[in-house]
Amino acid sequence: MENFYPPTLKKLIKALSSLPGLGEKSAHRLALFLISKVSLCESLGDLLKELPQRVKLCRICRNFSEDDLCSICQDISRDPSQLCVVENPMNLLQIESAGIYKGYYYVLHYLLAPKEGFGHRELGIDDLIDLIKERSVREVILALSPTLAGEATSSYLATTLENYPVKVTKLACGLPMGMEIQFADYITLKRAFMGREVLKGGSYNG
Repeated sequence: MENFYPPTLKKLIKALSSLPGLGEKSAHRLALFLISKVSLCESLGDLLKELPQRVKLCRICRNFSEDDLCSICQDISRDPSQLCVVENPMNLLQIESAGIYKGYYYVLHYLLAPKEGFGHRELGIDDLIDLIKERSVREVILALSPTLAGEATSSYLATTLENYPVKVTKLACGLPMGMEIQFADYITLKRAFMGREVLKGGSYNG
């Protein structure tokens, strides 16, 4: 970074470069762009201040929401017998945009990584089990990316749900190993949902 930059500009570049997907060069260009955009800076500043106060987690599924319940959990037309478990709201949005699933969701926000402090509690597994029992869910669909962490989390969830009368499936064909769900196209997601494999059978004929 150039030494002659003012301290405030240096701080902005450093802050932007800490964001996911933004390296120092991209942060540099973005900071220089924002310098002359007074109204945009003011608008972004207001939104960033409001964000932590206004946006929270849905009480039921842990999706982002400004209300106690997100719009999906408020939709009574959806199929309560299916619960799709996703890693994050981006993956939920990708599946919703494809229009291939009409059940409800549960957002983990993390994948299993005990060494990094992401375990049973952080993933909200107890709340997930309570939701399954409360709604008499018949099928839990593990829509986790086929990465090493995603596969480990899917295996852990399938084992955890062994003593419950619920069918556990995971997305199968169409998603190559290592692909993040948010980067999958409609056709790939549709094939993955249609060809999902059973990890654990339920107590019903489904």
